Amino acid sequence: MIKKMYSSCKSFLNPPANKTPDDWRCFSIVDGEIVPPYSCEINAVDHCNLGCTDCDHGAPAMVPKFADPDIVFRGLSLLSTSYKAEALKIIGGEPLLHPDLLSLIRAVRKSGICNHILLVTNGTLLHQMNDKIWEAVDEVELSVYPETRKLLDRHMPIIRKNAEKHKIKLSGYFYEYFRIPFSLVGTSDISLIRSIYRTCLRARIWGCQSIYDGYFFKCPQCIYIPRIIDPSVAYDYKKDGIKITGDSNFQNALKKYLMSKKPLNACRYCLGGVGKLRANTIRKTSAWTSTHYVPTEQLVDYDKLRYLGKSKTVYDLSEIRTQYK
Repeated sequence: MIKKMYSSCKSFLNPPANKTPDDWRCFSIVDGEIVPPYSCEINAVDHCNLGCTDCDHGAPAMVPKFADPDIVFRGLSLLSTSYKAEALKIIGGEPLLHPDLLSLIRAVRKSGICNHILLVTNGTLLHQMNDKIWEAVDEVELSVYPETRKLLDRHMPIIRKNAEKHKIKLSGYFYEYFRIPFSLVGTSDISLIRSIYRTCLRARIWGCQSIYDGYFFKCPQCIYIPRIIDPSVAYDYKKDGIKITGDSNFQNALKKYLMSKKPLNACRYCLGGVGKLRANTIRKTSAWTSTHYVPTEQLVDYDKLRYLGKSKTVYDLSEIRTQYK
């Protein structure tokens, strides 16, 4: 088991100095186990109580679905025989919508996949979170938006009090801008798809590796994109992942999957880290969906694509977020 304690302050702001888009190895090997660059994640729920226009999980368009603690435990337990993370993020959607979040957290802990459990929440329900959940996690990270900041400001005294009471690290980031995450129209330009995948922050650089319903995915976007595009072109999201098994060859199969230079099916629609930058807004589901029915070519920030294609650094998150205090 990895002994180094995870820090969200480290996170994506201090990337590996020698990591470039031509380095296809988005993991390390420690004591014979695959280790992601920062963390892995599970989605407690698919839906959310907000409707952020550029939610990269597509949560505003998702029907309610809750992660089953038993399925999560089985998947993570199998995975932990060949893969360990410094930390596991429990995200969503909004994870505090899960009716049995405590059992889910306990399933993660029992699996042995990590030492550090980080709950990522928009914070709007955090002042109501019960003591047992506070006690079960190691860290809470707030994602704060212009439309929710006043609400969070009002609730922060009780949130900070609970964090101090349970000796939980509390961090927060204010997101005024997002990069457009995907197009629901997509593109047939293979060269563009390959360029976006080659510079993809989530799948290739940060390693936002997700475990969902017994499958392992390079990124959460490949889980959700096939479920929000037009049904006439939709496909089984599992095609972009790898089934977690106890087979002796699983670790080698996972390495091969992580190092593959072939774009995923979802990459036809995903913008990786090169979508145009725009102010964060909250919309109703119908308006949210129509916002993304634009061809990929019209949503790409080509300057950012060229920069990431040549850069030896990873990304400057200060363009979309600042510390929330």
